[in-house]
Amino acid sequence: MYLLSVSAVILCFIVIQFVNPISIFGFVDVISMALLVILVVPIMLSAGLLKDLNNAIRLVLGKRKEAAMLELKRAKLAVDMMIKISIYSSIFVTLMELVVLLHNMSDPSYLGPMISMSLLIMLYAMVVSLLFMPIRGKLEQRILEYIPSCPEKDEELQGVPERKEVKWRGTEGEEAGQKEAQQKEVQQKESIS
Repeated sequence: MYLLSVSAVILCFIVIQFVNPISIFGFVDVISMALLVILVVPIMLSAGLLKDLNNAIRLVLGKRKEAAMLELKRAKLAVDMMIKISIYSSIFVTLMELVVLLHNMSDPSYLGPMISMSLLIMLYAMVVSLLFMPIRGKLEQRILEYIPSCPEKDEELQGVPERKEVKWRGTEGEEAGQKEAQQKEVQQKESIS
């Protein structure tokens, strides 16, 4: 199924190429790709999510099917962060490139190609986001399938009164607060009986 997403992105590039006769190399800018990688990888490393991103890809695309709930949630968090970081990084680099472009507007004939090159990084970030969306969806689906739905427990919990939170008064009044909380619990139990 993931190949369907990849082929849809490739198909979009092919359709654009037939509608507007532009070379496929018009969509390639190595510097923009490098800037995106230079920003995304260190941020994912500093967040401690690069390993979880690798795990997410293996969980969805690989043969590994067993995973704990914590592992699934961390994998989903890593994919979410990858999508956000790639989009925010592309906006950051695009704005920097546009500022540089506006400072160097001595030759207006270069304005169009320079703007298109500065927008390519946003295109790359959108492609990354589109490619990671199915992975995110699969992880979300596995998390929802992992959570058991148990109607018996829901029925049991309907008869139990809600616990009220007790605000602690700090170190001086902690004992008094604990005694007050215990008294309230006893009163609630007596009122139920």
